[in-house]
Amino acid sequence: MKTLNCVKILLLCIFAVGLLSCGDDVYYTMENSDKKLCDRTWIDEYETDEGLTCTYQLRFFKDNNKGQELTTTYDTGGKTTVDREFSWRWTDDSKEALRLTFSDGKVKYFENVWVRDHYLSGKLDGKVLMMTDSNYNNK
Repeated sequence: MKTLNCVKILLLCIFAVGLLSCGDDVYYTMENSDKKLCDRTWIDEYETDEGLTCTYQLRFFKDNNKGQELTTTYDTGGKTTVDREFSWRWTDDSKEALRLTFSDGKVKYFENVWVRDHYLSGKLDGKVLMMTDSNYNNK
């Protein structure tokens, strides 16, 4: 009987250790990378307070750490497009924030960046963005 109790306790311990070791280190499995971020067109479509439809696009290129910001506003007279080039870099090794430096010297910070299969999200100069890869068909 004593041996049976010891075996039960041993099996219970093995089972408990097995359950505790199943967890993934989520931080490392969800790490941002240049590969996930670059060579895609990220799009956010929204409506202004005046009711105008806008498209905001970001592109990041890995080769030279350059990028493109494209803002298109549609109104009754047609569309207005603002196209600006920037250089970019991760602010530190955690790869959770980007520094975008434009040719006119203006700097924008894209914070709390999360790059997933088809989505890029974060806070750009205080505005929360949820962008979609332009090649992704959400069906």
